[in-house]
Amino acid sequence: MSQAYYGDNIKNLLLTETNSIKGLLHTGATEHPQMWTIQSTSWESSIDILKKQLSVVCSQNREAENWAIFLEYEVPRLLSRIDAVIIARDLIFVIEFKYDRKTYELADVRQVEDYSLDLKDFHLQSRNRIIVPILLCPLAKGVSQKLKKDVDNLVQPVVKANAQNLAELIISSFNANIDSGTVAINANEWGNSVYSPTPTIIQAAQALFAGQKVEAITNRGAENLSYTTDYIVEVIKAAQINKNKIVCFVTGVPGAGKTLVGLNVIHKEEFIESNKANAAYFSGNGPLVSVLREALTRDELERESVKFKNKLIAAKPSKSVTETKVGSKIQNLHQFIKACSKNALPPDEHIVVFDEAQRCWNAENVFRQARRSRVDEDRKNAVQISEAETIFEIMDRHSDWSVIIALVGNGQEINTGEAGIGEWGDVLKNKYTHWHVHISPELLSGKSLNAINKLFDTAPDNLKIIESNCLHLSVSQRSFKANNLNDWVNAVLDNNPVYAKELYSSINENYPIAITRDLDKAKAWLKGKKQGNKRTGLVASSGAMRLRSYGINTREEIDVPYWFLNDEGDVRSSYYLEVIATEYKIQGLEIDWIGVCWDGDLRRDGDRWDYRKFKGTNWENVHEQSDRQFLLNKYRVLLTRAREGMVIWIPLGVDDDVTRLPTIYNPIFAYFKSCGVEEI
Repeated sequence: MSQAYYGDNIKNLLLTETNSIKGLLHTGATEHPQMWTIQSTSWESSIDILKKQLSVVCSQNREAENWAIFLEYEVPRLLSRIDAVIIARDLIFVIEFKYDRKTYELADVRQVEDYSLDLKDFHLQSRNRIIVPILLCPLAKGVSQKLKKDVDNLVQPVVKANAQNLAELIISSFNANIDSGTVAINANEWGNSVYSPTPTIIQAAQALFAGQKVEAITNRGAENLSYTTDYIVEVIKAAQINKNKIVCFVTGVPGAGKTLVGLNVIHKEEFIESNKANAAYFSGNGPLVSVLREALTRDELERESVKFKNKLIAAKPSKSVTETKVGSKIQNLHQFIKACSKNALPPDEHIVVFDEAQRCWNAENVFRQARRSRVDEDRKNAVQISEAETIFEIMDRHSDWSVIIALVGNGQEINTGEAGIGEWGDVLKNKYTHWHVHISPELLSGKSLNAINKLFDTAPDNLKIIESNCLHLSVSQRSFKANNLNDWVNAVLDNNPVYAKELYSSINENYPIAITRDLDKAKAWLKGKKQGNKRTGLVASSGAMRLRSYGINTREEIDVPYWFLNDEGDVRSSYYLEVIATEYKIQGLEIDWIGVCWDGDLRRDGDRWDYRKFKGTNWENVHEQSDRQFLLNKYRVLLTRAREGMVIWIPLGVDDDVTRLPTIYNPIFAYFKSCGVEEI
């Protein structure tokens, strides 16, 4: 199926009436209202400019008549469409129109870069092809620019064009980049190419909320995502028919798509259309919830505003109404529990997805948090019941059926007071034996590279347990350029440098991992990776207290949605590399390029890790095994947040500060070198 609203060669484009072309574009936009953008309204003036300039191109290069052109070419991962794509022999021109701009704004440059990078990374027929992004602002003045081929990158620097010089710039770019020895692109195959994206969790949530299907926005190699979703949907249908209460445990490596599975389930049409099967996504991860809510609200508000402007809807969209709509689907777990604990009524939701189930609070932490509350009622009603038990109690109130979907991240418990997945098993076998349990073999056996936890110490005989391989996601979708990144991280943290070095050699070409002793070099490395809307940022362990002397303050609060969502012009965004995100702020989320700032809380002692906590004026030993595991998991989280690559900064240390001695940091640096990591 063609992914463009219009596709033909340039000769036929020039011969076709403009109104006929606009009619096709309008029909396509009407049939895909979730893809409406501001650009969908700009064709009135843009097609005429395009035809006029392309006729000049054809007059100077007769071959150009046979070049293919696609208008409104879909980019599902970005929930948008490219205004125009021209296939010129072995080159790809990506054109973005900004018909009302008088200047070339950075955000627009990043947008057309992003489209080009998306084609390079995820569009099969664009693989290993030269891509030339063009920002066309008809009203802007011409700017001086050197159209020289960038031999180090497939995506070339953005060409800035206007209504008068577009033809000249296309011809010059073609001559600068054409390779007569390269096989020409088959336009028909290109237009119908396999598109295998791996969206960020934010992009995936936006697409699903806008009505996209998960198959359109995920890597076609990630079939397990669909298998898992389909399995859960069948379980839910069976629960409805048979009036059962069922819990499904979904496991997976970091970045495998567990959250995406959960979001996909709650957006399934069969459940949305049924008033009897309300579904919602919950997480105790406050930063994740706030980022998803803000991202969805911004995206929904923008799309509804476009529809209002084009008179497709009558009412002007309101942010407060949009926030309420989003909030009903994406909820904070702790607030849900608090609200439901005020009465004994069943909740509105029959289907609940709980993300990062292993991080639910244990009974002691629930009691402690309630006693610390500033609300008298909370302190008065404080009880020692774990969140896992409370969740079952709430969902068990339904007299007919209910389904709990627990998403479990292996080896990601990072804080005291998190019960671990074993608490869920204890609650089931001791109090809720009438619930059916669907589980992955990994969670039943505890078999994992990095996790010692399993649901039950020994399989109980008083529960109905169904195992399914569909409930485990084994391949990371986050690090789409290095599927074995998790193996490398595990080898590093498991004190296996030989295996880590072996893995590194297969990872580094497509997924750069570098190391440095100079923070400025780390920042420069990250800034050098900036292209399109690829996000960069610094992260550090919350226990990295002595990085403060380098300007890295782990106790400084960040506005999480701004850090993750705002553009590079905002000093609060991650791009500025001024404020860092700790493991608590970034767990469950991701950015493209990360700088991991390493401190002495996790250091080397011979061939093993040495665990420390900074207290007062000194580093103290961490003795408890559970606390050591939490510390190791913090760095596991930090090392698995980057989609495209990372640099690890380890300070040099100083001789006149016993808390920052070179003897603390040098062995860490040497260990990473032994794991194969190259220094910059």
